[in-house]
Amino acid sequence: MSDTNPWKNTGTKLIYENPWIRVREDQVISPTGSVGIYGVVETRLATGVVALTDDMQIYLVGQYRYPVEEYSWEIPEGGANHGESGLSAAQRELKEETGLTAKQWERLGGEVHLSNCFSDERGELFLARGLTAGDASPDDTELLRIRSMPFSEALEMVDRGAIKDSLSIIGILRAARLLYPNGVLLS
Repeated sequence: MSDTNPWKNTGTKLIYENPWIRVREDQVISPTGSVGIYGVVETRLATGVVALTDDMQIYLVGQYRYPVEEYSWEIPEGGANHGESGLSAAQRELKEETGLTAKQWERLGGEVHLSNCFSDERGELFLARGLTAGDASPDDTELLRIRSMPFSEALEMVDRGAIKDSLSIIGILRAARLLYPNGVLLS
């Protein structure tokens, strides 16, 4: 089987657009030859930051997530502005949401696709260390709570399903693999 695109796009129509997303409807011929439509949500690059202190405390941001109607604890996250790199967006979002800045930045693995069955949303994850506290300035749509906890506790939250956000789960697990390559984590 080939890795090339088996879909044929015969036309595209913009359905909806706002500053954060675009929704388009593509007229397609599927890999099996049937004619139909494919709805696609286009987004900006998403970024996430695993912010760790020298004594292995991680910062999480809590907020109510309207689409899923649940309160969510997550790593600091946000979208890149047009032309902004993933690292610049991650640095900006960490400062805006938590007030933190970091001296050391390390990319946590490659790009991730967050829901590739209907969205082109891609994410980049970073580990931030050498943290300095400052004043947060969240967006006017964000009512955030900030907490720090032992990294091991955040891992436990991932394992028991208390952290459900995919970018947070991937970031925390990738950080654990980087920080504890032999699987040993001391609480």
